[in-house]
Amino acid sequence: MHIVSAEGSERATNDSGKIITYDGCTHVAWQDVTRKGYFNRVRTFEHATRHWGEPVTLDTGVDNHARAVLAIDTDGVLHAILGGHGTPVRWCHAPAPNDVSEWTEPVPLGVGTYPVFLCGPDGTLYLTLRGNGKKRHERGVDLYRRRPGGEWSQRRVVALCEEYGQAYAAYHMQMDIAPDGTLHAIIDFYEGQDERCRGLHQATCYMRSSDQGDSWTRADGGAVDLPARPEDLNILARNTRSRHEALPPPEIRQGGMVVDSTGRFFAFYINHGEGPGHCRMVTTDPDGGLQQVPINESWERIYPTMRALECSAVVRSDDRLCLLVTLTPYNEEWQADKPMRAMRMRERVDQPLVWLLSDDGGETFVVQPFLEPGRAYNCPSVEKSVGINAIPADRLPAVLYFDGSRAYPGGGDYYEDGRSVEEILASGGFLANNVVLEGL
Repeated sequence: MHIVSAEGSERATNDSGKIITYDGCTHVAWQDVTRKGYFNRVRTFEHATRHWGEPVTLDTGVDNHARAVLAIDTDGVLHAILGGHGTPVRWCHAPAPNDVSEWTEPVPLGVGTYPVFLCGPDGTLYLTLRGNGKKRHERGVDLYRRRPGGEWSQRRVVALCEEYGQAYAAYHMQMDIAPDGTLHAIIDFYEGQDERCRGLHQATCYMRSSDQGDSWTRADGGAVDLPARPEDLNILARNTRSRHEALPPPEIRQGGMVVDSTGRFFAFYINHGEGPGHCRMVTTDPDGGLQQVPINESWERIYPTMRALECSAVVRSDDRLCLLVTLTPYNEEWQADKPMRAMRMRERVDQPLVWLLSDDGGETFVVQPFLEPGRAYNCPSVEKSVGINAIPADRLPAVLYFDGSRAYPGGGDYYEDGRSVEEILASGGFLANNVVLEGL
């Protein structure tokens, strides 16, 4: 166990693209918090010397959502997206390969939240954001692209909010790139009509692109009209029923998208509408169509009183599928077999993390315990390939999380009382947590 920082924010490790191991070094990005604000930082662990370099500050975030993510290009140069929260998003890179000690001046790209950042096999950088259109119904998923040595493209809206969605909407996306450059994506839609009607429409969908994001198709090759709605895509799961509470967490939640060395994709998602913690793997069948396989029974046989709350997928260099699953007690906290918002807004010490592993393309899985209950393992971010880096076949992916050692600032939902970030910090609500890396 490596304690990377003792000042991690309460969302220090959210997002993928936090851990990159390449040529003897592991680079880690996270977010710290002090009375002066939120700071996105990166540091390096040298495997030969077992030594951590000093933290390097990339920028100051507007809040705990404005985090940084990393990618690494074909020359071994690290790139960072300095995320916003409905605010400007910027890009910078390190001048020297495999070195995070210096960074170029950040360049503004667009406005948005929740960046997903990858480098393709030809060196092209891809970025998606939850867009921030001037009107609510103009928001969705924005795609940006930068070819080697070129400029960033203008934003391309690949998915869009329904016109009735005048209130909060979220679009979480995961993407991976096949060896031939094909993009595979899984997108969550979470939409509502007003601030008290979140999640009236939820869906998880699939699409792919074979021309660097210029055009997209469904799994059968049918063209997708952009910007897309779920009915234009392969709908993996959808819910337009009433909700179980006013501000529900997502009932349908994607758990990652990975592509193996043969170009075959594997997507994972949790759908509490099918049952508490119901998890499915999605991939192609021998005829090229989509097949969905329930996999939650793999761990429920071993942990019968637990249900999956979230998962994160990785594929190793030897094509082993690795799914990190967060389990939580199935008890009176659940309502209508669905998790409550309050379950996610406090530190928990009763949640194990387990690996679900497959060496035969998802035909069979084995469960391997990773972290046992007793401490909080919050927002686990799993090491995955985001460019030239790969997870070696002699170990499982590393995992970065914050440990909840000092609880949530002020408790409860940070913004439920209407206070600004500045007011929360001024009142002492900055209690930082340890940021921990395990698995190297």
